[in-house]
Amino acid sequence: MSRIWEVLSDPNRYLCVQQSDLRYFRDRFIGQPTSGDWEPPAFEILNRSKKVADFTSWQIRGRVLLVSDRARKALLPVCQDGVEFLQFATIKRVNLFAMNVLKLEELIDFERSRIKDHVVESIVFRDMRTEPPVVFKDPRLPDMIFGTDALRNLALAHELIGLCLADPAKERMRQIVRREPINEFGGL
Repeated sequence: MSRIWEVLSDPNRYLCVQQSDLRYFRDRFIGQPTSGDWEPPAFEILNRSKKVADFTSWQIRGRVLLVSDRARKALLPVCQDGVEFLQFATIKRVNLFAMNVLKLEELIDFERSRIKDHVVESIVFRDMRTEPPVVFKDPRLPDMIFGTDALRNLALAHELIGLCLADPAKERMRQIVRREPINEFGGL
C-alpha cells in the first residue's frame, strides 16, 4: 500500500505567486469544479529571479498549486476526473495551470490525528483496503492536498521539479524550529 504525503511546492528555491486578497480562496478549491466560471485573479510574483518550477506555490500552503504544462500532461492520465486544470498565466514562457483537486476521500483518522483549533499538528490515516487516489483532499481539511507514492514516482519519471512531499505525521512547526527539511524526497 502506498504511503500518503502532504503535497506542497518549494517556495524557497523557485518562483512563487502571491495572492493579494486571501479572501479569494474562501470558497474556491474545496473539491468543486470551477471551470465554468474560472477567471484567473490578479496576483503578484515573488522571487522573480528564480526559476518557474513544474509545481509552483500559489500562496504558501494554499489549497491549490500551480503546475506547468509538462506536469499537467504527466498528471492527466493518472488523475483522470480527480483534478481540474485551469489556465492561470504564462510566466517566463512557462504555461501554468491551477490544479483544482476534485477527488475527495475521507481517509484521515481524526481521533488519532492531532488537530487543535484548525491547526494541524500531525495526521494519521485510517487503514485502507484499497489504494488511495494519486492526488486527493479530505473534505474536512480542504486547505491540504495529499498524494501517494505514485505521485512521487511520476515526478521522478518525468523529472518534474518543485514538488515537496511532506510527512503529515510529523509536527511541521517542530521541523521548522529545528530547521529540519520538510521535503521527504530531496531529489524532487
